[in-house]
Amino acid sequence: MLPSTGTVAWTLIGPDRRPVEIVDEYLAWLTHNERSPNTVEAYARDLKVFWTYLLRRELNWSNVGVRDLAEFAAWARQPADNVVVLAPEAARRSPRTVNRMLTAIIGFYEFHGRRGNTLAKDLVVQTRSGWGGYKPLLAGMGGPKRLRGRAVRLPEQRELPKTLSLEQVTAVIDCQSRLRDRLLFALLASTGMRIGQALALRHEDIVVWEQRIQITPRADDDPRARSKGGASGSVPVPGELLRLWNDYMHIEYGDLDSDFVFVNLWCEPRGRRLTYRAVDDLIRRTRTKVGFHFTAHHFRHTYATLAYRDGVAIEVIGALLTHRSPSSTLVYTHPTAADLRKALAERGVLQKVEDLITCPSNT
Repeated sequence: MLPSTGTVAWTLIGPDRRPVEIVDEYLAWLTHNERSPNTVEAYARDLKVFWTYLLRRELNWSNVGVRDLAEFAAWARQPADNVVVLAPEAARRSPRTVNRMLTAIIGFYEFHGRRGNTLAKDLVVQTRSGWGGYKPLLAGMGGPKRLRGRAVRLPEQRELPKTLSLEQVTAVIDCQSRLRDRLLFALLASTGMRIGQALALRHEDIVVWEQRIQITPRADDDPRARSKGGASGSVPVPGELLRLWNDYMHIEYGDLDSDFVFVNLWCEPRGRRLTYRAVDDLIRRTRTKVGFHFTAHHFRHTYATLAYRDGVAIEVIGALLTHRSPSSTLVYTHPTAADLRKALAERGVLQKVEDLITCPSNT
């Protein structure tokens, strides 16, 4: 943690037990540019894997080429150095995870390329418009076109996020013996809130008389318990959830002096905001009780999918989920064949197709 700002910072320690300066500079740059602490942490871990690969292959970071990146991608998927991946399910990491690592690595080289490193400039293939995040003056006035896309990228098989049935949601909530835990899962199920947003909730965010919860990102929030991307919004909640919150406050929370809704009540330090690790432990115990696998994020997928099936407009669902882009919301909707058939039937599309088949034109 940086003493001057209190911001969580990450660094990479080399074999000599000293920080790897060139990686440290990049991570510091990300932190100073207010990139998400979760992103900085993920990039730091990804670069650690990359540095491990460089050390094992006795490669210097400044001599890496596209072929080396391709070999790193294959190495990162191997369960062990002497094992070749023949089936996707045997791989140590998914293509999506490896591609995220490559994004961190390319970002690292792009940073040093802009600082004058020639190899880094040559290695990086700009994305988006072909010029990165900016275009120079007269960029479109002829001349050779620059390559678009990334030199190394594994093909990903798109998988729809998993959802829970209503019976499964009920089972998770009903098996909780403590009101705090029951409230947490009920909140996730009835609002689609991110777990980080839930853990960052303060009492002032619960507007009882309007039956809503205000999602407010704050600068002093724990980096892992905050609204993603600084998103904010107001989410309506059912009265039953507020009654559960009221019971929790009177029976378990009592006169505890804390700003946060979800806190430690049965372990020390009492009153401290509930952590991700504590929620992970709770979910593991609950999985054993209910007999099926789930994560906290499955409640978010389920909430969005149910809203979509009930005819709620995409832009409304996006507002409820505090999304900035409609494309982000589409990831959370899971229309089945039955959903698509119903939508087509309501608009008369299926009938028109049937008419074309059964009543061909006379011409």
